Amino acid sequence: MKLPNKGDIAFIGILAIIVLKFFYAILGFSGMMSGLGIILIFIVPIYFIFDNFELDTDEKIVFSFFSGTVIFPSIAYWLGTLMSFRIAMLITFILLVIAGFAIAKFYKKPEKIN
Repeated sequence: MKLPNKGDIAFIGILAIIVLKFFYAILGFSGMMSGLGIILIFIVPIYFIFDNFELDTDEKIVFSFFSGTVIFPSIAYWLGTLMSFRIAMLITFILLVIAGFAIAKFYKKPEKIN
């Protein structure tokens, strides 16, 4: 898995700062920390998975937000019926990050034709 280029990192960083400032203005420091947790736990693992496919950065961010808000809680809920919810959330996060790296290892991107 490769890191995004500098333009993509700047776009992601500016977007994250805007979202965190919004949460801070509306909900205070605890709201900002909740927003940061949502970004790190829901969006980042799914972004790693979508980074393996031919998508633009803005598509990856939007798809990872909506997919992450569905996939992460679903897996954590079902694991939480068997064990503690904190452990289930940790296992879900680890599983999604491992899935991102596994897809990067086994999925071959098609060659771009110039």
